[in-house]
Amino acid sequence: MKQYLISKKIPISDENWQIFAGKNIRKEYKKNEIILKEGEIDHYLSIVEEGIARIFFVKENKELTTRFVFRYQYVTSYDSFLERSPSRCTVQALTDMVIWHVHYDDLQVVYKTSPIGNLIGRLTIENIYVEKLKKEFSFMSESAEERYLNLMKEHPELFQIIPLKHIATYLGITPQALSRIRKRIC
Repeated sequence: MKQYLISKKIPISDENWQIFAGKNIRKEYKKNEIILKEGEIDHYLSIVEEGIARIFFVKENKELTTRFVFRYQYVTSYDSFLERSPSRCTVQALTDMVIWHVHYDDLQVVYKTSPIGNLIGRLTIENIYVEKLKKEFSFMSESAEERYLNLMKEHPELFQIIPLKHIATYLGITPQALSRIRKRIC
């Protein structure tokens, strides 16, 4: 994980890294395992080392995928984490995963004891915010076909790993509409 933070241009001394890393817990999840259930409070800010997860909620007995989470991305119900409130979504491992968790209380200690802590926190929020803006912009300005093509370009491995029904709900369309788009393009 240090390599990820360094690649994000965060100058981390070994001393500051030890303060932060010492609060992190490495956890492995199996494919299809639930990481966080809707209604639970997300106590951890988590980053993916390996694997893919999805974040979804259920509406009218249908699972609607809001995000796919890849290597070095945060897999946290961030509003639940920050507000200490029940999560409105479920987080599921779509592949075997390795995730690093830092507990909310421990993160507050890092913020107070390490000069780099606040920088890590700010950059975390900025990354999550930019991801959210990109998706919102995509939904407001692109057709379903354009969103599909962009997803194929950015993450072609998804189509080998993830059921198309999850991809369809992520794109905001039905599986049948996704099937028609795929037929038209191929």
